[in-house]
Amino acid sequence: MTRDGESGGRKGRALLGAGVAAGAVAGLAGAAYAIERAVVAGVRRRPDPDAGKALVPPFDEAMRYPSHDGGSIYTISRGKGPPILFSHGVTLSTRVWVKQFENLPERRFRCIGFDHRGHGDSECGDLGHSIDNLAEDVRTVLERMDLHDAVLVGHSMGGIALQAFAARHPAVAAERVRGMVLMSTLAKTYLSGASWLRKMFERLTGGGPSAGELVTQQNLGFLLARVGFGRDPQASHVELVREMIAACPKAATQEAVTALVGLDMTDELPKIRVPTLVLSGTADVIAPPAQGRRIAELIPDARLEVFKGAGHMLMLERTDEVNALLTEFARDLGAGAPLRRFWSRRKGPRGETSRRRAAGRSRTALAPREAAS
Repeated sequence: MTRDGESGGRKGRALLGAGVAAGAVAGLAGAAYAIERAVVAGVRRRPDPDAGKALVPPFDEAMRYPSHDGGSIYTISRGKGPPILFSHGVTLSTRVWVKQFENLPERRFRCIGFDHRGHGDSECGDLGHSIDNLAEDVRTVLERMDLHDAVLVGHSMGGIALQAFAARHPAVAAERVRGMVLMSTLAKTYLSGASWLRKMFERLTGGGPSAGELVTQQNLGFLLARVGFGRDPQASHVELVREMIAACPKAATQEAVTALVGLDMTDELPKIRVPTLVLSGTADVIAPPAQGRRIAELIPDARLEVFKGAGHMLMLERTDEVNALLTEFARDLGAGAPLRRFWSRRKGPRGETSRRRAAGRSRTALAPREAAS
């Protein structure tokens, strides 16, 4: 064979290989698209009592307060009674608490929610996104609204904000907070101990499409939002999460997530002196149950409740159980009445009635409960 023939043969084989590779990529892309459509269709076929609803929290009052660094914090509230202050997760907003705002005021609680800096209707201040600023914003809301005997409820990043607040502002917490519920959250990120991973992550989050840009694509966005749920989510709830992520500005998404990359609060948690309830789902891939167990072990006398089959969005996935636990927790602490005692998981069940109820639920003082799936 001549040199020209050998060269042509090599080019032909290269083109053939490229064609095969392109075909394989196209085939995989087609298969991925088909899987995406199948998963989305499967969720949307399930019964959905909230289908067609706006899923916006009802509220009596909306207020805006200046943050410590020149930004503003937007709050909504509904109901009368002991205050429950809700703190949402990264890229979300107060909309995530719609089920609590619908139900808990009927149980004579005052529900208050606030958008974190750069999220929803709140504006980020000059100092940007950091764990310290999350804690300061919680303090700002408590003091500006002059809340006392409050039960704080924090989800994901909102739970990190509450941990930081309770650990770094203990005097304010002692004066104004009755108890704290940490839902689907963590005290240490997977990248906390690896500086090179943190630097790589920061480079990756500095460019390219944000989560909000990706979720604007209807099916892909729905599929990505679905990751936050456990078994059998309602399509309307997945769509609600997709809408909140899509509405979060790109800068807020990247800066807020980057601020969490090096998180490690494990040394601070033993300092917390606020009665604490930790909630976790066994199917949570964002803040796995091991994270909840770590928090419950490090915060003195914290109690852990585990929901079998639930994912990251417990307030939507397990609305009835979560609302019942919030009500029980607040009332056990005597919210709205003089504090009688420190609520503890290490003590036995509370009273004969509580003892019978606890026995019926197979709850022990130290073991986590697996809530109904």
